[in-house]
Amino acid sequence: MLPSLQPGESPKTTRAPTPPTRASEETSGLQPVIIIPEVSSPMRGKGPERVLPFDFSKDYLVDSPTGVVSTRLMCNMVSDRDLPVMKGAEDSEVVGHLAVNLASAMAWGGEIIRRLTRAHRTGKTNRKKFDEAMGRHAEMVARLEELEVLRAQDEVVAATQRKELEAELAAEKEARAAEKQALRAELETANARAERVKEDFLKSPEFDSLLAKKAWGYFKDGFWGCLAQFRSNGYSEEEHPASFLDLQQALENLGDDEDAEEEEHEEGEVGDGTEVNTPNSPKP
Repeated sequence: MLPSLQPGESPKTTRAPTPPTRASEETSGLQPVIIIPEVSSPMRGKGPERVLPFDFSKDYLVDSPTGVVSTRLMCNMVSDRDLPVMKGAEDSEVVGHLAVNLASAMAWGGEIIRRLTRAHRTGKTNRKKFDEAMGRHAEMVARLEELEVLRAQDEVVAATQRKELEAELAAEKEARAAEKQALRAELETANARAERVKEDFLKSPEFDSLLAKKAWGYFKDGFWGCLAQFRSNGYSEEEHPASFLDLQQALENLGDDEDAEEEEHEEGEVGDGTEVNTPNSPKP
């Protein structure tokens, strides 16, 4: 930095000697001296105080490499407080100081650019990762919506099938109940018919004949069995005559017994009738 001026001192007497630098030596030998013209300042009126302001968005040395643009650039790099010192200094010193400050500014600007580049790369990487994450999120959301649609469709189909099955089950229950009622009525009818047939059969001659055959079979088997037991026990017919062992005789006796019982029964009925009619007979 250049020393500031004291009141009442001229720029030439108060300016400290500046040691020559490599940049100032090179610039003094290579670059021509640029004389700053006295131009009017739009801020402070007329006078050799300030050049026109440098517009960084419009003024480019690449597009317009002229002395005016260079002068604007260098003059706008100096603050208003240091402007009198810069006016009293030689051009080589001014250019040297500007070169040193510009080099440090460029170095710091390079560091800033590197940091900005690194931050830009990091932001770009993060943006890429964010875009990938958002893409996966969108895919998952779409898949979830698809699954929700499929689940809703499955629920509708399941509800429809359940209703159909419930309707079929209700119809099947009604059919089975009607069938059961019909079978019960048919069973009752069959039982009543069987009961009537049974009663008719018990009253029919066929049942009497069958019963007689069964009784005769039981009697015959029992008689012959009894006879076989007598013979097996050593009771001979010659030594121990038994009229009941003679089947023919037993049948004849059975017939005689039945006739006698019938006659006794008839005589009893006649006797009862005589006893009943006796009190009503007329007296002689």
